[in-house]
Amino acid sequence: MKVPKNRIKSAFDAITSVIVDTSFVIIFITFLLTIFSRYVFKKPITWSYEISVLAYIWTMFFGVGKAIEKDEHVVFGLVYDKVSPKGKLFFLVGYNALLVVLLALAFYPSLRSLLSKRMVTGVLKLPYKVVFAPFMYMFADILIRSLINIKKAVTSYRDGDLAKTAEPGEITE
Repeated sequence: MKVPKNRIKSAFDAITSVIVDTSFVIIFITFLLTIFSRYVFKKPITWSYEISVLAYIWTMFFGVGKAIEKDEHVVFGLVYDKVSPKGKLFFLVGYNALLVVLLALAFYPSLRSLLSKRMVTGVLKLPYKVVFAPFMYMFADILIRSLINIKKAVTSYRDGDLAKTAEPGEITE
């Protein structure tokens, strides 16, 4: 049975959103629990800092792909906004191609390094392989989304849509 691409994308997006939302809620609850235990019970919780750092790592690693997909990451648009559509195509393809090349070069060494880790976290004794596994997801996610962005840029240029880009902060429909 062949599953359509949009269903696979929707499933990955849903899973990613649930993980990001859950890890952010964990950060918030852990923060409140830490404050409450320290100032009400006068007994700090030793594992709360580690949990909030791990949840932040997972929030960031799973959330970065969404920022790139929606083009909500930090960019320096001062020059980009002033160039011609051909210049915009050059910038879009250039930085996405550079990302693809650098991530492709770093993927295997990063994976090998992650899999060779024998260390565990200080308090909870979680293996680093588990803690930093989303890093490899982030690598693959950015790599795939960059390839998609290259295709979108070429298509937009061909259709004449690159000339109609919005100013930063401008809402388009």
